[in-house]
Amino acid sequence: MRHAQSSLRAPYITRSHGLGKRWSSACTWLTKTPETIHPEDILSSIPTTHHQSNSNSVPLFLVTPSLAHWIDSTSPFLTEYMKKLYQNTDNKPDTIYAIAAVVDKIPNSTAKSQASLEEFEGLSSLIVGEDNIKWKAAPPRRIGGPADEEPNLVVSVRSQSSAHAVGLRLANTVFINGKERTFLGIRWVSSASGYTLDDSKNLTSCVVTSTETSIHASVALPLHRVTQRRKVITGMGNILRQLAKSNDGCSDEPMPASTELEKELPRYIEEHNIVDRRVSVWALVEKADMQVDAQNSSTQDRLTQSLRQGGKLHRVMSGGGGWGKKMGLLSLDPEIASPTTITQDQGISLDQLFESDSTPDEPMEMPSFFESGLIGEDLSHLSQVANPGDLIQFFVAVEPTASNGLTNAAARKYCFGVVSETEELEIPAEDSKGSFELVDNTFAAMSEKAVFYSQPVLQAGTTVESSTKLDIPGCRVILESGKP
Repeated sequence: MRHAQSSLRAPYITRSHGLGKRWSSACTWLTKTPETIHPEDILSSIPTTHHQSNSNSVPLFLVTPSLAHWIDSTSPFLTEYMKKLYQNTDNKPDTIYAIAAVVDKIPNSTAKSQASLEEFEGLSSLIVGEDNIKWKAAPPRRIGGPADEEPNLVVSVRSQSSAHAVGLRLANTVFINGKERTFLGIRWVSSASGYTLDDSKNLTSCVVTSTETSIHASVALPLHRVTQRRKVITGMGNILRQLAKSNDGCSDEPMPASTELEKELPRYIEEHNIVDRRVSVWALVEKADMQVDAQNSSTQDRLTQSLRQGGKLHRVMSGGGGWGKKMGLLSLDPEIASPTTITQDQGISLDQLFESDSTPDEPMEMPSFFESGLIGEDLSHLSQVANPGDLIQFFVAVEPTASNGLTNAAARKYCFGVVSETEELEIPAEDSKGSFELVDNTFAAMSEKAVFYSQPVLQAGTTVESSTKLDIPGCRVILESGKP
């Protein structure tokens, strides 16, 4: 039943991270019982400081599937949210905009215990300046034409010294509203009642840039190593044919690429009593000159060191067995970056998006967002995943474990990840019924498919962008502001 009185609204907990009166550009609401939450519960709990938007502010709304109807044009939620957002703004603009999309889950980005693994329904909002958004409208679907381009949302967090970006695969909403993905650019115009919804457009690509004074990045990758680090001898495209039999780096005597995996995976399955005998495997590909402590560091530290120097993770798609020329081959997922996105300097501005005939008949040529890294380095890897002389090591996915949590309580947090395959922990009904948690100064989202993480790496004295695809269940990418 819909609650009519504010005293009956769902109880909630607020975490402000000690920010006092500082304006927050990010806010997240978490719930385990979305069916009990009414839009007014969220509207009435928006932090007061969240209302202090500039006249050119644009919010990005991410909701989970159970709340997808809140961003539909028939729902008043977004219109009321925008009115609250601009209610204390001087010189209110005639036109305002927002972006809205449906994601699979929202992670708990604050807990330092097993609760940090929980995945929630809810809403997350990030507010940036209008100039920090570029987007691309979806072209009209032609009957008999190719399938729609998969929408691509990139959140870039930049400082003067570094830039990190996360590309997010959106939720499938075909059984909710008939759309494969829900990704909208929305416009309101000034009216006597405040603002009135004027138009909305489907998007295929959007880059949202948030600026911080400094950035601290961390990743959590629930993987366990099952093979030694070996030299790549031969391969073609995304197919590995031969690896070095010796792992001392001195001998190039080859063996079929799957040899060690075929030996170690059954042993791992037996030791861990995996009933269905199915495991997912990832390959870490590195350049030979990469400096990492492969023997003495933990798996987590080992992977973090590698990614910070340009290492790539690829899911093993198939392989092993066979005979003749196909004996021992391994096929790796070649994808390491969001396939189509746009740069901050190119693409369509907000005004252009809603102009008549602004969507071109021919697809716009959109360079990759991670210009230097993908064009100079990574596009070659789409055709050649691992070159002769590269090093490769294999890992299996394991159940994620609780991290130590985030340490800077005053930092703005951006938390992304892939939904875990494990069953969620049950929470007591008396603690969950009709409740939600407000986490101020945090923006978060999860995908059931994958996220793409780009970070700066130093190569030959030059800083370039390096990107990798993360589709490991339970993995996390966390960016914090305010750290030196």
